[in-house]
Parts: sequence; structure tokens; C-alpha cells
Amino acid sequence: MGVKIFDKSLPRHIKTGIWASIVSAVMLIGIGIFWLVHPAAAEGSFTIVPDSDAALRFAKIASIFKAVGDVLPPIFVLFAIRFRQYTLAGYFHLATLLLVIVVDMFVWGLFVPNARATDILQHIPFAIPIMVAAYCFLKPINKNP
Repeated sequence: MGVKIFDKSLPRHIKTGIWASIVSAVMLIGIGIFWLVHPAAAEGSFTIVPDSDAALRFAKIASIFKAVGDVLPPIFVLFAIRFRQYTLAGYFHLATLLLVIVVDMFVWGLFVPNARATDILQHIPFAIPIMVAAYCFLKPINKNP
């Protein structure tokens, strides 16, 4: 018997939250894989010229941390959804939004030389499905119609 994530008896807002969670998980896991496949992109972010072996090693270490930070939150969200803990998934989404997306926006804004608004705003597409899922999972439901 397989795992049924989309039960027909689930309310519409929970189904929407599940879909938004899947979209955000694919996006965050994809960017995590990107950091592992292209570790030199980490030094490109901070305009570190890979002129030394130390710079290349720093980029590889930084990319591993960035990948772990991007991949772990969606895994926790998907586990919470798998065990039908939708409120917990909503809180995981809020934590991801604050600790991954917002912190990354601040890092880009403060530490990347010559950062433009587009460099900071590029995080918005990652934040949208996270916000939708968090809202859907944490939305108060009227128990007495």
C-alpha cells in the first residue's frame, strides 16, 4: 500500500499547501544541488577570484554549507506532510523563510560587493511558495460553521 499524500477528504487549503510545499522543496533542493555541482558559483557570489587553491577550497566548503542549509528544511517539511503534521509543516516553512531566505537576502545585501536590487530580489521566487504553504497550513479554521 503506497503513501497517499493527496487524500480526497483533505480540505482545499491543505491540498494547496501540499502543492506549494512540493514546489518549494523542488526549488530549494535544486538550488542545493546547484551549489554542490558548481562550487565556484559561491566564490562568484562574493566576487572572490579563484586565483589560489585556498579560494577554491573555501568555495567548496561554502557551497557544502549552502547546500545543506538549502536542502534540509524541505526534507523536514516533506516528512511533516508525510506524517500529516500540517501545522508543524507550516512552522517549518516559517523557519525556512526566516532562517534561509531572509538571512540569505541580508547576506547578499550586506556582504556581496556591488549588489544590486535584482541580486537581492532574486530570492522572492523561492519565498512565494513557502509563504503560500505556511499560510495554508497555519490558516485558522472555523470549527463551528
